[in-house]
Amino acid sequence: MPGKLLIVDNIATNRIVLKAKLSDVYYDVQQAANTDEALKRLHDTPTDLVLVNGHLEDRDSIQFCKDIRTNPRTSHLPILMLCNHQDRDTRLRALAAGVSDILVRPIDHVVLLARLRSLLRTHESAEEHHQRQKTTRAFGFAENQAGFKKQARIHLATPDSASSVRWSAVLKGMVPFKLVPKVHTETLKDISGAPAPDVFVIAVDSAQPDQALRLVAEIRARASTRNAGILVVVEDDHRRTIVDAMDLGAHDVMAFGFDPHEMALRVSRLVSQKRLSDRLRDHVNIGLEAAVTDPLTGLFNRRYALPQINRICLQSKSKRQQFAIILADLDHFKLVNDRYGHAAGDAVLTETACRLRDSLRALDLVARIGGEEFLIALPHTPALRADEAAARLCARIRDTPFRIPGQNTSVQITISLGVVMAGSGFKAKSVEALIEQADKALYDAKLRGRDQVRFAKIPA
Repeated sequence: MPGKLLIVDNIATNRIVLKAKLSDVYYDVQQAANTDEALKRLHDTPTDLVLVNGHLEDRDSIQFCKDIRTNPRTSHLPILMLCNHQDRDTRLRALAAGVSDILVRPIDHVVLLARLRSLLRTHESAEEHHQRQKTTRAFGFAENQAGFKKQARIHLATPDSASSVRWSAVLKGMVPFKLVPKVHTETLKDISGAPAPDVFVIAVDSAQPDQALRLVAEIRARASTRNAGILVVVEDDHRRTIVDAMDLGAHDVMAFGFDPHEMALRVSRLVSQKRLSDRLRDHVNIGLEAAVTDPLTGLFNRRYALPQINRICLQSKSKRQQFAIILADLDHFKLVNDRYGHAAGDAVLTETACRLRDSLRALDLVARIGGEEFLIALPHTPALRADEAAARLCARIRDTPFRIPGQNTSVQITISLGVVMAGSGFKAKSVEALIEQADKALYDAKLRGRDQVRFAKIPA
């Protein structure tokens, strides 16, 4: 996985050796001999991850990492601290300052590369969010603030029930999360019938590590859980298990067994990362929905409808079935806007959309393609059924007056429809040609007095 890495170390030999190892596996590596140079590089050069000597000469290393984490420009960057030695207090202070993980020299090259791969995978979501924030600020839009946050759910999976219950009891007063203690063998059953946890904490049995590793792989493979955070807990700093866990998809590893304070810090960070990735997926889904739907009525728009009608054409041809395309237009709609205002017009359009949608089958397509114009497609529908459906739509609009919000009055609305048949038994035409024929039929309905259905005259 390529990435732009920055090594911050006062000792030239350390920088040179580490750069050589990382460059051999095609990382783009930059160096900084002191913290001032590092900050300048972070400001001037895009960076994906920072490797920091845990014993800097010109500044306290932990404070330097905290400064990186609290700077809005660099807060999303993963930080890997490399130390000559570490104790529990140093490790906890570093994690609290925002360090992603700490490795002790001599650095195990295989473990280092596995940790880099894991951190850079997670960094992709944070970087996307960071870039989107910059874009919204540049165009003067505020980033949507998170509203009520549902309590995160943490699944604690251990080889035996006593351990998971004990972990849960100890952590309960330290984190504001719902803790669910389970054994390995119950985990897959539990996640099959319950809401997916936000984070899995999986303890490794040193005598049977494969059981926990299979669990990591299974969680990553399932659609319902693949976006959850995974923290693997190893008792003996076992190199192979750590590497395998991260390469199978674990986001983080505790290499020295259960420590409630360390686990609280790591789990809290994973919950934050999970919420960030959830927000990004939500924004993508909202963007996709906005691209294919009409914001006023919630119906599909022309951009979505035309390719779908083309798909209906192809399916009807392969299955030798007929289908209908309907163009519908509200009659004298301009008078509603002129007499009652545009808010009333919007209310009429929204209600029209609801009535059309409620009067059609789930497989039918209805879209708003203009001001008061709607496009409807009825797959697997012969002419008689299309005529019945169109007449039903006409009556659904006509028979119930539309309420005008805020004015304590109602208005009678009618709709005209033009129908064209296609598919088996009809000459093949493009979607554009069919819509043009439906439009002519609609115009004919308007000429003949409105509030009616007219079929296009197409020879069989």
